[in-house]
Amino acid sequence: MSFYTSLTGLNSATAQLAVTSNNIANVGTSGFKRSRADFGDIFSTSPLQKSSSNIGQGVSLKQVSQEFSQGNISTSGNSLDLAITGDGFFPLKTPDGLQDIYTRNGSFTLNDQNNVVNSTGQRLLAASVDSSGKADLERLSPLVIPPKTSGEAKETTKIQLGLNLPADSPVILGEFDRSNPATYNKSTALTVYDSGGNGYLATVYYTKTQNASPGSPFSKWQTEFFVGDTQVKPALQQASNSTGSELFVNKYGDIRPKSDPSVTPPSGTVAMYTLDQLTDVRNSSPAPAVGDTINSTHFDVASGFYKTSPTATPTDFKVGNTMGFKLSVDDSPLTNISYTLTAADQDPATLARNLQIQINNVMGKLADTPDDPLTPEVDPKVNARYGITVGFNPDSGRFTFNSGTTGDASNIRLETSTATPSESLSSNLLGVKIDAGVGVLQTPSSLEAAQRGKPSYPAVLAGDTLTINTSGNVSVVEANNDFTVSVDGITAKINVDTGNYSMETLAAKLKEKINTIVDPVSKRAVAGVDVKWDSKAKQMVFSTGTTGDAASIQVTGHPDWGLANTEMRFGQTTQWIKLAQYADNGALQYVRNGKQTEDISDLNTKNDWWPVFLDRGELTFDLTGKPVSPIKPMGFETAFLQGGKGALTMSIDFTQSTQYSSSFAVLSQAQDGAPEGELMGLDIGVDGLVNATYSNGSQNSLGKIVLANFSSPSGLRQVGDASYLASATSGIAKVGEAGSAGFGSIRAGATERANVDLTQELVDLITAQRNFQANAKAIETSSTMTSAIINIRS
Repeated sequence: MSFYTSLTGLNSATAQLAVTSNNIANVGTSGFKRSRADFGDIFSTSPLQKSSSNIGQGVSLKQVSQEFSQGNISTSGNSLDLAITGDGFFPLKTPDGLQDIYTRNGSFTLNDQNNVVNSTGQRLLAASVDSSGKADLERLSPLVIPPKTSGEAKETTKIQLGLNLPADSPVILGEFDRSNPATYNKSTALTVYDSGGNGYLATVYYTKTQNASPGSPFSKWQTEFFVGDTQVKPALQQASNSTGSELFVNKYGDIRPKSDPSVTPPSGTVAMYTLDQLTDVRNSSPAPAVGDTINSTHFDVASGFYKTSPTATPTDFKVGNTMGFKLSVDDSPLTNISYTLTAADQDPATLARNLQIQINNVMGKLADTPDDPLTPEVDPKVNARYGITVGFNPDSGRFTFNSGTTGDASNIRLETSTATPSESLSSNLLGVKIDAGVGVLQTPSSLEAAQRGKPSYPAVLAGDTLTINTSGNVSVVEANNDFTVSVDGITAKINVDTGNYSMETLAAKLKEKINTIVDPVSKRAVAGVDVKWDSKAKQMVFSTGTTGDAASIQVTGHPDWGLANTEMRFGQTTQWIKLAQYADNGALQYVRNGKQTEDISDLNTKNDWWPVFLDRGELTFDLTGKPVSPIKPMGFETAFLQGGKGALTMSIDFTQSTQYSSSFAVLSQAQDGAPEGELMGLDIGVDGLVNATYSNGSQNSLGKIVLANFSSPSGLRQVGDASYLASATSGIAKVGEAGSAGFGSIRAGATERANVDLTQELVDLITAQRNFQANAKAIETSSTMTSAIINIRS
């Protein structure tokens, strides 16, 4: 029996040697786990045998189990090499998709289908993730790493170009030709993309068309935009203010933003006006009434004087004859004007000056007309008119009467008839027409189009803030009741009666006194001056009845009234801009729904405001080099790609551009289009999240590598290549995210080395060798004993 017992020992030593040899052989296998041979003694008895006298029958190999202790981590240059630190296995799927495999060997590559696989073609499984990186562990699929993005190509719609255009660039006025560099100053190029991600070279050319000047303190550049060889025209763009509100213009050339309450944007088809054409600045003018040329019967052209005769009738020029006519200014009542001729009036220019004085003296004293006779002080109609002028043009031989106010609302009307000699004299000497017994010389009070502009402003003088107590009455004494007044060239001294006044009453007294001043030489009277007390500012405020640059006022007085340091104040003649409708090749242009057109079938004739547009493709800079327009991206018409490849509709944002004296430079350049991206990098986190970076700038989460673990990993069935199958002993696989409870973490760019300890294995190898030799010796001894027994018989 000892022979057979020793034979089991030989077998166990051989098995031990085989396991140790296998461990040593796989010391370089990634993810390999060393095996351990487990032995058990053989011992058999029967119920009737005495156990204390039984002898063992040898040893048997119970199982070869594996030790899943952690192997060392070795780094590599392959981002798809993965190592598990801690518990868990990589779940794999066989190429046919039928078998689940588990391994600690993380050496992976990409196959021709962009699947992550190991050396035998088994595919690594991963879970899909949502935007927050949470994995869906219920559905695992092979991990795919696309070399290019799919469906991420983006069509270019917005381009941003920040440039510095040299301020000293020469102006080029010739016709643009992209093949001739002499017809433009600079150019830039960039790539734009269609919806399929195909790239096209886009080029922008810059031509300086205007230097800043006193008349127009702006520099201008014209842009030309090409996609490939196709020129793309700039779209019609409405001008905007600094806050981006669109601009509109009225008939006076007043430019207001859309946010202004007075602006009502029009609808339908409207006339087209551009910002660059709003340059015809004019002074607002009064309403004129121009007479006919003076009849030669009464006027000597050669001498420039009226003809006189001792036998002159009341309708001829004669000193002492009286002319008369009816006059209405700015819708005032028709007022009779009478004037008696003097010797100096033989000169029509002198007559014009004298008539002007007479007219203003009469019209400036017209009484108000009460709307209600019972309450005449409530909202009466003011009839007094001021600043009317009369002139004579010796070249044309015509008199001109001008209303005292300016703008389209001003009007003037003269009437004469043959009813009286005085009116006939006016007709003969002034050229006022007589038609069917009534002569009318007037201008309309309302005009559809601007012709004379807007009302001008009077001269306004505000005194200093009073320091005396004005809450009650103030005392006017001889020491402070003198005032010096200058109004429209008439200067006089006045004084207010001494006494106690409220400030409102004192203002009324001053107004009364000022409007009684008469120039002792010309007999021209001051009228229309208004004096008010501003209780909030504690100031005396004076304003003229006349308006425009010729209006002036200065009032000086005692410091008590804040008038010791006043200066002459002047009125202001307003300005307006004569609109010039944009024309293309001689044809007037209109705008309908943002599109330029020549069709006026539905022209809007009721609007008071029109949109203001920029010249197409023009860049404007101020004297500091900062952009003035456009302050929004410049839109372009649709660019149709060659070969029927589609179309692009783009805008270019030049708002970050400058015009400094430095050289041409591209300060910033960007566009929102993108091609399909090429894989540029791969990042696998410790939690297994796989992020891919592509050349188009996109970063995509492709999935999350998960781990599997078992209740009894030692029960897994080995299938080679450091891979395992689940068994009844190991239990079913439990899948979880790396780093979570019960699962190790993943380290990318590294592999797990075999957990074989060569020192231990060599000791085990020696041990197995000794076991084998000892068992062999036991067999030899048993054989020797057997031979001795056999030899006893002989």
